[in-house]
Amino acid sequence: LLTTHDMLEADKLSDRVVFMNQGKIVALDTPLNLKQQYGKRALKAKVSTESGELEDREVILDTPETPKAIQELFAQEKVVTIHSEEATLEDIFISITGRGLQG
Repeated sequence: LLTTHDMLEADKLSDRVVFMNQGKIVALDTPLNLKQQYGKRALKAKVSTESGELEDREVILDTPETPKAIQELFAQEKVVTIHSEEATLEDIFISITGRGLQG
């Protein structure tokens, strides 16, 4: 049993995670299942504008529109960098409770 506000620690060390909000259990599952159920995966890109400035773009993965959105990103923008990102347990906690971590 581990009690922590450190979501990175909970993600690395725990087989199951319980989120509590105002004394009530609001979620209980493995870190992976919580991320799959409540989180989003995204492609994060930096694109170069006509003026040479860098702007951020995001494409949400795992939706029916994803392939078209990725094609449009590369067809319409000058992509400088791109990486994938998944929700953290902290993101999931905020999504479920509507508030940040305290402690």
